[in-house]
Amino acid sequence: MARLFLLFHGRFPGEKAASLFAAKSAEAFASQGFTVTVLVPKRKGVDARSACEYFGVADNFSIKELPVKDYFSRPIPKKAAFSLSFLFFALACRKFLKKESREGDIFYSNESLPLYAVSFLGRKTFYEMHDFPESKLGLFGMMVGRFDFILIHNRWKVDKFKREFPRAKAKIICEPNAVQLEEFDIPLSREEARKRLGLPLDKKIAVYTGHLFGWKGADTLAEAAKKLSDEFKIVFVGGTERDIASFKEKYGRLANVSIVGHKPHREIPVWQKAADLLVLPNTAKEDISKYYTSPMKLFEYMASGRPIIASDIPSIREIVDEKTAILVKPDDPEALAEAIKKASDSDHSAMISESLARVRERTWTKRSARIMEFIQDEKA
Repeated sequence: MARLFLLFHGRFPGEKAASLFAAKSAEAFASQGFTVTVLVPKRKGVDARSACEYFGVADNFSIKELPVKDYFSRPIPKKAAFSLSFLFFALACRKFLKKESREGDIFYSNESLPLYAVSFLGRKTFYEMHDFPESKLGLFGMMVGRFDFILIHNRWKVDKFKREFPRAKAKIICEPNAVQLEEFDIPLSREEARKRLGLPLDKKIAVYTGHLFGWKGADTLAEAAKKLSDEFKIVFVGGTERDIASFKEKYGRLANVSIVGHKPHREIPVWQKAADLLVLPNTAKEDISKYYTSPMKLFEYMASGRPIIASDIPSIREIVDEKTAILVKPDDPEALAEAIKKASDSDHSAMISESLARVRERTWTKRSARIMEFIQDEKA
């Protein structure tokens, strides 16, 4: 049976989307018949063995924790701690795979440095490009120049990659992120979900699930809440401990805002089912949001069977249009508030049906099958 090693430097399990990506990808590749091993750094206070339960994924892949010194607990700047941890994780991957891998194995990662470190072992390397380097293009070009396959999330990044790195030898596939349909298309009514979560039954509820980073646009939605009456309730689900505290400091006193904090991913479908509207307010002020991203959250919204309000930016327009979402001017609380008001009083059944139809092709299983077919075609 073919073997795939997925290299992931982040906390596993962890609250960030990259950790979820690693778990979903591992599960999906294993469902295609691969023997999958996820390589992660061993960190204090993190039990990687609990990842399947944490993310609600099948226990069909193995996890190998590699010994890496915990620089994050040392009195040094976080940026330096990350760089050192990243470097030594890359070296640990190389040491482990030099001993354990064999011909025919595939090394897969969304992180360029660890994949570059193992690219000298004579195995096929597959890089999933989540961002685009803002600087050090020469160094990045040197690394990607060694990779055999590269997955890029949207056409904008494909075009930019080809302009910046015309000599890259890698075969490129364009494939956005995905969703597990049955996880979000659950037989739970809006009222049942609200009762389970303790949310009011008599409010018009707009839900945002995800991080509270600036480029995610959560502040724009919170500012929009100030322009809405108390018949509306804006619910924020997610965020890191520090970001949640900061967000509560700014917006926690608003009567129509509820900041519930981080929830395990397996609970997110219930929060989305409780909504009248799901909001994706990404900013247009940062390229990572405007061009680079392929939001997993958007696919999860589409699978939830609820109307979607999203920023009208290129990265989002590659996935949805006016037939599947209500698109609004980004970074404009007034426009977002008006869209929420109008959408709450309209029938969106046709939009929801079209959204559900389109997202059926965007499952993790179908995505992994297309990737594997791509690899096999190119190796033939």
